[in-house]
Amino acid sequence: MSQESTMVKLFEKLDDLKSVFVYGQKIIPVIHSLIDFMRDTVPLLENINKSIAESTNKIPKAKHHINDVTNATELATTEILDLVDTISDDLGSVEKQIHELQSRELKQISAIDDIINLVNNNPEAQLKLKELKENLNAETLISNTLTNISKVKNDAYNITISLQVQDITSQQLAAVNHLIESVQDKLSSLISNLSESEIKELTKGDSNGFENVAFDPEASYNKETSRQDMADTLVNENYNTSQEEIDKLFS
Repeated sequence: MSQESTMVKLFEKLDDLKSVFVYGQKIIPVIHSLIDFMRDTVPLLENINKSIAESTNKIPKAKHHINDVTNATELATTEILDLVDTISDDLGSVEKQIHELQSRELKQISAIDDIINLVNNNPEAQLKLKELKENLNAETLISNTLTNISKVKNDAYNITISLQVQDITSQQLAAVNHLIESVQDKLSSLISNLSESEIKELTKGDSNGFENVAFDPEASYNKETSRQDMADTLVNENYNTSQEEIDKLFS
C-alpha cells in the first residue's frame, strides 16, 4: 500500500512537471516577443535620450539670447529716455525765455502808450508810435508758440509713458527665461543615464539677467499705469502657477 501511494504521488509530481513544461511552452513565445520589443525599443529610447540631450544643450544659448535682447532693449530705452529728458529741459528753457520776452514786450507797449499820451499835440508822432506799437504786439504769435511748446512737452511725456513697453518686454522675457530654466531642470532629470559630468554641465547655466527678478507673465502694454503697478504684487502667484503647469507637463 505504501509503494502504491508513493507511485501515485510520483505521478502527481510528474503531472505537475508536465503542466510546468506546457506553461513554459506557452510563455516562451511571449518572452521572445518581449525580447524583440525591448530590442526595438532600446534604439528608440537612445534616440529620445539623444534628442533630449541636444535640446537641453541648446537651452543655455536660448537664455543668453533672451538676456542679450533684454539688455539691448533696456540700453536703447535708456538712451531714448535721456534724449526725451534733454528735449524736455530745452523746451522748458525756451518756454521760460519766451515768457521773459512776453513780459518785456508788455513793458515796451506800456511805455509806448505813455509816450503817445505825452505827444498828444503831435498827431504824426502819435501815428508813428501807434504803428510801432502794432508791430511790437506779437501776443498771438507768442501764444501760439507757447501752445506748440506745451504740445511738444506733452508728446515727450507720452513717449516716456509709452516706453513702459520696455518694462513689459523685460517681464515677459523674464517669464520665458524662468519657463526655460524649469523645462531645463525637468529635461535634466529625464536623462539620468548621462554621465554625472554631462548633467552637471547642462544644469550649470548662466543665470545672469533674470535671477530673482520680479515679473508678471501676463504683462501687456497699456497706457494705464495703474495696471502695471499691480505686476510685482502678483509675482509669487504667477510663479507658482507657472511651476505647477510645468510639473503637469512632465508628470
